[in-house]
Amino acid sequence: MKQRINDMRLILVIISIFPYVCMASTDIREQYIIAVEDFSTCGIALMPWGNSKWRPDEAEKLYVEQAKINRDKMKSEIDESFYTEANLQKLFVDLTNEFYRETSDLTKQIQTLASDDHDLIWRRLFDLEKEARLVREKLASDFRLHAEIIKMCSNE
Repeated sequence: MKQRINDMRLILVIISIFPYVCMASTDIREQYIIAVEDFSTCGIALMPWGNSKWRPDEAEKLYVEQAKINRDKMKSEIDESFYTEANLQKLFVDLTNEFYRETSDLTKQIQTLASDDHDLIWRRLFDLEKEARLVREKLASDFRLHAEIIKMCSNE
């Protein structure tokens, strides 16, 4: 009888704790995805001015080349002192440093999650990359919009 009571207590403890453990991993996953989403637009806008540690992949190269051409238009037609190579590089570095600072604890927690959680995160990040392609196309074709987004990112 005592064993049965102890078993019941253990089951109650497991039942009471299990939802919180599941929710914790969900919260961590969602928090990370949201952080990446928040970073995404500004990251894309400033990507062409990433430092030497960052290299665009094949899908990003055409965008980077066009964005650098567009920067000349931004500089000459919108604001010569703001759209300098040095200022845009600084904005990129500041943005990425802030992202890494804000997500460092989440990244550590994510490393402890089960592989199913990692699969879910990667699927969601892949979906974000699909959206990023559209954003890159729009920014490459509209230097004024690109300039506005960069200004917005610098004010955040």
